[in-house]
Amino acid sequence: MNSIFEIYFRDVKRVVTNWAALMIIIGLIILPSMYAWFNIKSSWDPYGNTKGLKIAIVDEDSGATVLNKKINIGNEVVNSLKENPSLGWRFTTKQEANEGVKQGKYYASILIPKDFSKKISTVITDHPQKPELVYQVNEKLNIIAPKYTEKGAAGIASEITKKFEKTVSKEVLQEFNKIGIDLQANLPGIKKLEQMIFTLERDLPDLKIGVNKALNDYNKVQDVIQTAKKDLMLINDIVSNGEKLSASLNNFFNRLNQSIQNSIPFIKQTISLLQNQSSTIQNLVSQIQDQNIGQDKSLDLTNGIENTLPTSKNMVASLIQVVQSFNKLGTTVDFSSELNALKGIQTELNMIHNENTQIKHSIESGNSIPNDLLQKMNQSAANINNKITNLNSNFDQNFIPKLNEVTKITDQSIKNSMTVLNDVRSNIPVIKDVLMDTSNLLATKKGDFQQLVNDFPFIESKIKKLANEIRSAKEKGSIEDLINFLRTDIEKVSDFYSNPILLKKERMFPIPNYGTGMTPFYTTLSLWVGALLMVSLLTTEVHEEKNYRSREIYFGRLLTFLTIGILQTLVVISGNFLILGTYAASKGYFFLFGLFISIVFTIIVYTLVSVFGNIGKGIGIIFLVLQISGAGGVYPIQVTPPFFQKINPFLPFTYALSLLREATGGIVWETIQKDFPRLLLFVFLAIIVGVVLKGPINKRANKIVSLSKKSKLIH
Repeated sequence: MNSIFEIYFRDVKRVVTNWAALMIIIGLIILPSMYAWFNIKSSWDPYGNTKGLKIAIVDEDSGATVLNKKINIGNEVVNSLKENPSLGWRFTTKQEANEGVKQGKYYASILIPKDFSKKISTVITDHPQKPELVYQVNEKLNIIAPKYTEKGAAGIASEITKKFEKTVSKEVLQEFNKIGIDLQANLPGIKKLEQMIFTLERDLPDLKIGVNKALNDYNKVQDVIQTAKKDLMLINDIVSNGEKLSASLNNFFNRLNQSIQNSIPFIKQTISLLQNQSSTIQNLVSQIQDQNIGQDKSLDLTNGIENTLPTSKNMVASLIQVVQSFNKLGTTVDFSSELNALKGIQTELNMIHNENTQIKHSIESGNSIPNDLLQKMNQSAANINNKITNLNSNFDQNFIPKLNEVTKITDQSIKNSMTVLNDVRSNIPVIKDVLMDTSNLLATKKGDFQQLVNDFPFIESKIKKLANEIRSAKEKGSIEDLINFLRTDIEKVSDFYSNPILLKKERMFPIPNYGTGMTPFYTTLSLWVGALLMVSLLTTEVHEEKNYRSREIYFGRLLTFLTIGILQTLVVISGNFLILGTYAASKGYFFLFGLFISIVFTIIVYTLVSVFGNIGKGIGIIFLVLQISGAGGVYPIQVTPPFFQKINPFLPFTYALSLLREATGGIVWETIQKDFPRLLLFVFLAIIVGVVLKGPINKRANKIVSLSKKSKLIH
């Protein structure tokens, strides 16, 4: 033990008293930190400086008319992009855009054709056409830049879909609103008509009794006449309001039927768009299952699903709202099967959203994606596609006939309303004439009351028929409910159709920026590089007159290497926090874990060189190369080739990265309890190799070393 410390303290003394050696040691201590700091700084915020990526935008859209409203999607897109310069948008002509992309002036171009608005407006016709955004990219300039530009193009397409959905739904709701306003304006007259019919019906028994008694008691006839005159005033009001109410109701039902018919192509096209979105989601899910794709590609696929899901959810929510509105009309037509299918699709979309969020979190955290989660997500995507396919294939056979039945029922309502009003118009004058004739007869002779008795059943049947028809109509739904349904808040409902869901994001272990997220990897890498630099510049052997045993040499010089390694670690981590300003949830543990990792790496690399000489240096470099790809430092290990996935559990980097990531994001002690012992195992194995094999292997390697030095190329 004394010999070990003798070697160590002599090394320290020689470094302190020899300025040349001291400069070299200081360089060894600082140099690894340069490696970490420059790499961390360069990757600090790669997604926050995209304004320099120039993308040409060409707007040739000539506009269109949708539901009597002029739209120009191209102009709206251009205005929106000017307000949100997340990328370097450049608004130019088609020719200049093509030349710019070709010559590398622009990374990509997006063309909005002349017929874009015209084609997108066909969604509410019987022959819808899909509009196209022409996206042109120059992948030769940079392999990463297209990832940004593709997201920009996808964002534009998604924004267009939202704007158009909101515009169409708003126009349809405005038509419903106008009908509701007209109906509400005539509501007092309709209510008054009902009340007068019911009042007359209620008075019929008294009138009948009075007429019959008049035959037996002439003195009571005058009372009956007075009652009839009062009712006659009500009848005159009914006749005066009949024509106006008839026209209002006829206009209302005609406009309601037209609105229902106009919604059929809109619903059908929405289902078709939803089927296309479903196929896109299923395709993205299938690509995620490919284990040969990289982390960026996997992350892009999950982002693609994340970007596509809101639009699909919006369309499903819109369809549910529309179908529910048909049920609220109070007809006997049942849309429960369509509603259940749409709600099932909505549930599956929510499941895919949750599963995609878990997969994305696993990718960003460097964890493996559970196979059962991928299978569930794939099954959910298949279920959605099957349900939408069934809904689309049954649209013409089932859904349209139901809507036609609704229209038929409303037509029948029109006829019933017209019958009621026509009966009022045609029969009340008859009743009036009969009562007037009766009044004249009463003035002449008592015997003429018999004529009134004979005509009374006819009068009674007409009045009761009118009252029963009104009651039958009210049983199907009150007119107030219909007015409330039609008079909605247009802006709020339209906004809900286009954006029905608010996404609440909760970050379990928030990392403020990309540079902080890469700090564990580059810090770990710099510590291994520091150990390699030490064995490249410093000797692991002791050349003194005194003969030391191999174990004493091994441990004595190891203390010197560990001291330098610890100083390297303190410089690297201190610079991370003080110079770069990186974030760590537990800075103290970050220092402790970093020091422990440095000790582990130094012992491993030192042992390789101390035992195997120059061959050990080569092994240390090979370990470095394998660990860069095999430890999951940049890309999730699940997206690397099978070879790296198999060696991952046997690499020190794997557990070193895990420790530093825990200190960065937030410590889960179960993870620490797994990683710490495994790194200690590497230390024990290295020490055993150093103690047991150093002496025998060094003796046998002396001949090889002497022979290699004679080449004058190898020291």
